[in-house]
Amino acid sequence: MPKATHRFPTLTTKRLRLRRFERRDLADLHACFSDPAAMRYWNSPPCETMADTQKALAWLAKTTSRYDHLAWAACKKSNDRCIGMVNYHSRDARNRRLQIGYITAPKHQRQGFGTEAVRAVLNYCAQELNNHRVEALIHPDNLASLRLAESLGFCCEGGPLLDYWRVGAKFVSVMIYALINDKDKQNAGA
Repeated sequence: MPKATHRFPTLTTKRLRLRRFERRDLADLHACFSDPAAMRYWNSPPCETMADTQKALAWLAKTTSRYDHLAWAACKKSNDRCIGMVNYHSRDARNRRLQIGYITAPKHQRQGFGTEAVRAVLNYCAQELNNHRVEALIHPDNLASLRLAESLGFCCEGGPLLDYWRVGAKFVSVMIYALINDKDKQNAGA
């Protein structure tokens, strides 16, 4: 894995530790990234081999700069095992915006882990990156992800954006959700 040029920001919540991806996360990440049900709304097809997941893990673990992207392994505090991932990407520092992505392994879904992990990363992006706008591109049929985003204050701004992602041989449409940093809205009105 690449060496970090800065200290990786580990985040903690009541039940989770969000940390840098490590080699030991490969099997857990593969269980998630190779699962067709988990990946059915993702912007890439399921990983067919462990080597495919290794490539994804190498990109997720890359921390040479916080400028463009950063990814966290969402791990249960009780055993430090990876149960999912949260990342930001497509960061535009000048305009103080970025996109967020997240996934939780199927056996850990519907327990609030995704919401807990995403909330921690949103707080990090607002406090440490002085981020103003966060976007989430969500497949219109992904009701769990739509509910998660809405529960955290995201609003649907439009869509579907037709044929936005190419997944394998087909194109997929997405909805665009956004969250504006409340602190900035309050300061603008002061």
